[in-house]
Amino acid sequence: MESCQQSVANVTQVSPEAPYYVKGLVLGLSAYLIGIHLWTWVLTVSVFLGGRSDFRQLYTAGYMVRTGHSHELYEYNTQRHFQNQLVSPGDIALPFNHLAYEALLFVPFSLLSYRTAYFTLLGLNLTVLAITFKFLRPWMKNLAVIYRWLPPVMFLAFLPVAAALLQGQDSILLLTLLAASLVSLHSGRELAAGVLVGLGLFKFQIVIPIALLFLVWRRWRFSAGFVLAAILVGLLSLSLVGLSQVGVYFRSLLLMSLRLASPVDQFKYGISPALMPNLRGLLFGLLDRKFPVFWTQTLTIVVSLAVLVWVAMVPVRRVTESFLLAITTSVLVSYHLLIHDMSVLLIPIALTLSRFIEAEATGDRDGRILARAAALMFVAPLCESFIPDHFCVVAIPLGVFLFTLLRHISGIARGCVNNSIQGAFARLPKG
Repeated sequence: MESCQQSVANVTQVSPEAPYYVKGLVLGLSAYLIGIHLWTWVLTVSVFLGGRSDFRQLYTAGYMVRTGHSHELYEYNTQRHFQNQLVSPGDIALPFNHLAYEALLFVPFSLLSYRTAYFTLLGLNLTVLAITFKFLRPWMKNLAVIYRWLPPVMFLAFLPVAAALLQGQDSILLLTLLAASLVSLHSGRELAAGVLVGLGLFKFQIVIPIALLFLVWRRWRFSAGFVLAAILVGLLSLSLVGLSQVGVYFRSLLLMSLRLASPVDQFKYGISPALMPNLRGLLFGLLDRKFPVFWTQTLTIVVSLAVLVWVAMVPVRRVTESFLLAITTSVLVSYHLLIHDMSVLLIPIALTLSRFIEAEATGDRDGRILARAAALMFVAPLCESFIPDHFCVVAIPLGVFLFTLLRHISGIARGCVNNSIQGAFARLPKG
């Protein structure tokens, strides 16, 4: 039975020296991943600077808010007009499908030319990534024992982070908000942690499952902080676009979800469910053209809810472990997920690897399973290089990683209960 003291989110423990094969794999994979990222930069940076990056929509949204067009922010044809005018000509628009408050962050960027703004955002993202590393560094001490340079290299070697940097995406900002929330939870400031997660509602498909799990787990202060932030960003978004655009926004979300199985709509919105490494993408990839779209979407909702309920029923004693579990679950059940959105998985992956990498030296079987599941999840995004049209298969190692976390945390809970029962019997009077 595992000890009640074992924890994924352990800050202080330092592992014994790693076996030679662990060090060899770390060296080889680090060099390989960094090499792929550098080579991708060389091959694609001209394409992204030409306007074919996700930054296209964020830059244009900032410009529309700055120039008084916020009341047309979600009009598809208007977005296409401004994107073609400001960035580069194109047959389709990359729709701005986030809550309107986020467009305020990109107003300053719209004062610059597109290329200058792209590199400015790249510098900002690297700065924010460094802040995230500082937040998580205390939890990565065991990785630093293997090689001192390993923790920072992990941040640059994780393919979703590289994709977010290349695309000019906002996923790294969400990663930072979640890392700051973890620090707040560890310090006992649950209200602040909830506010930080709530500020990430520009990726609501990821943060809402986290909030739901914490609500079921009766973390009331966290839930209160999330609600406060949600009200703030909701009112701010409403004041920017007006009530009529809220309706346009929700209709566009429905079109990008319910009708996205059509090749025409996939082309129009530049999104295919088969590229999504979540339950939706996996089920779409397995059932496409075998069942009607309605039944595929219904099954996706049912399975996602079942996973949420399953995770919610796990008795989690430590709030930091709750958070790692919630992040992993939210990525798997999120209805809309692309490779750069997986950046947030760096938190549970890095902390799990650091906590259990010692099992490769000590021979702890359960620890090895956890460490290897985390390592597999770290390299799984490489499927983008080999089977890009079937990236949805990455949901399989993600599900395995979630299962191993659940199994470990359930074991901790059972161990703590047994220890409590034994202690209670020990205190009973004899005779």
